[in-house]
Amino acid sequence: MRYLFLFLLFSTTSVFALRIDPSTSSFEQREKKYIDTFDFSGSYEKLENIDIDARRKKRVELLLTGEYPALESINYEGSFGSLSGKLLGSFPELSKVVFACSSATMDLDLSGEWKQDCEINIASPKGEIVLTLPKNVGIIVHAKRQPLGTILVEGLQKKGMGWMNKTYINSEYGENPITLTLNLVVTEGKIVLR
Repeated sequence: MRYLFLFLLFSTTSVFALRIDPSTSSFEQREKKYIDTFDFSGSYEKLENIDIDARRKKRVELLLTGEYPALESINYEGSFGSLSGKLLGSFPELSKVVFACSSATMDLDLSGEWKQDCEINIASPKGEIVLTLPKNVGIIVHAKRQPLGTILVEGLQKKGMGWMNKTYINSEYGENPITLTLNLVVTEGKIVLR
């Protein structure tokens, strides 16, 4: 009986073999990377809120490159992996943006057309946050980090003294009528502002 069981077990198990040409000079096998894309390019006349629950998604791309005359808020909640976002469109009513992940790498381009003040909250305690900031509006960044977190800044001035809570502003802050207020949180990760 035992031999019959082993015969059935091995006869139903399939084996995949890939024969490689011995004369080849290089070989590469990569897993296909699946990306969940939320593409909002174009014109969305009636879209008021975007709320994305991506806690079970590993790689996400968010594209807001069109016209959003009624968009008031964006809320994105993820967990791990990566988020690539482009907020390059026109947002005349957008006043609240939240990107919250536990350990994701976020690369967000925020250089769209901002028509009013907006509060942007971004948290990835164990991940990395890389932000491309707009040049034609006022920017104030409040960054909270733990001793293991790091902050790298290009084109912004540090305002005040602070070791774990830092504030940065650009040259347009206080001069331009439109201000983006960014609240950033990392513990072990890194923040890159450019």
